[in-house]
Amino acid sequence: MLKHLCTGVTLLTVFCLPMAVHATEKKVAEKKVIVHQLFEIEQDGRIGYIDSHGKVIVFPQFKSVRGGFTEGFVRVEQDGRWGYLENTGRQITPRYEENEDFSEGMARVRVNKLWAYIDRSGKEVIAPRFEEAGEFRDGLAKVRLDDRWGYIDRNGKLVIEPRYKDADSFHDGLARVRMESKWGFIDRTGKLIIEPRFSDADNFKHGLSKIKVERKLGYVNKKGVTVWQEN
Repeated sequence: MLKHLCTGVTLLTVFCLPMAVHATEKKVAEKKVIVHQLFEIEQDGRIGYIDSHGKVIVFPQFKSVRGGFTEGFVRVEQDGRWGYLENTGRQITPRYEENEDFSEGMARVRVNKLWAYIDRSGKEVIAPRFEEAGEFRDGLAKVRLDDRWGYIDRNGKLVIEPRYKDADSFHDGLARVRMESKWGFIDRTGKLIIEPRFSDADNFKHGLSKIKVERKLGYVNKKGVTVWQEN
């Protein structure tokens, strides 16, 4: 009888231990950082933030801020340097000459007159080497090297070589690029989908792009077919 009882206890321990570990892991997973809806305040010429109950979450300390919260971050400035404040109250220390909003989990920052990228933790993930840089969209970002625009992936690898006089971020899977004086469109592989023939062109939205040809406005679809043009 005692033998059977011990066996039962042993089995109970074996089966209960993983359940206990799982319960502990679940508690850890459920212990999330509190995200606040923050509201800007100003005191003695410095900017801080309160929550919806009026509780001060971030003591007024910033000289200025830019824009609102994007992907949980707002740009903040101290002593001529820019950083980020997260809506949890966490800061990425202001140390950059300039910075831009987060997009797809990465943000552009300028260091020694060159642009780099950081992630949400503030870690520099792409070293500063670009004359100018754009936000990540569809996994790619436009960058300028030697006065020409190309595109990098999230690892900082040039996937579309810099050869365009001007370029824009990807929208609806296509990006507008300028070769000489005309605009056209490429896909994410760099393949020219619509030949440069427009004096101006907007990004694609809902499958159409607003374009201009010889001062006449129109719309083209993703195959470059004109669906409407003014008389």
